Amino acid sequence: MRFGKDFYSGLILSLFGVLMFFESQKIRRLRFDVLDNTFFPSVATILLVIFSVALVIHSLLSKEKPKPIVFEKPLRVILFLVSFLVYILLMEPVGFVLSSIIFVFVSCLIISWPIKIKTTVYSAIFAIATSFSVWYVFAKVLRLVLP
Repeated sequence: MRFGKDFYSGLILSLFGVLMFFESQKIRRLRFDVLDNTFFPSVATILLVIFSVALVIHSLLSKEKPKPIVFEKPLRVILFLVSFLVYILLMEPVGFVLSSIIFVFVSCLIISWPIKIKTTVYSAIFAIATSFSVWYVFAKVLRLVLP
């Protein structure tokens, strides 16, 4: 039996979900409200595991011939993974907002390759707007602690 994209992506996402669930339990509990700050990450990772396992089961029960994994643009995948690693490493020393702006900007440029001036400007505006919006909603409105 050959396994296809759905099987491997479901397997990887379910393992990632289990790992993230255990990491979310390490979040410092502030006890401001009935739902503490570990509620959302826990529910999100549980849902990720449930849907990922369902994807694995569906791929195993499917009668269709599985499609092999083919990376059409492997350089973009590698660049994105490297930028994500840099984002994780920059989060603590630089802070959430600045590291998120850099990550979203670089990700937009990787997705829209080849780089053009118009794309660069739009990517910068999008990166700044989304990073500040996420920060404002979570830090100011919901009063959650961000890294």
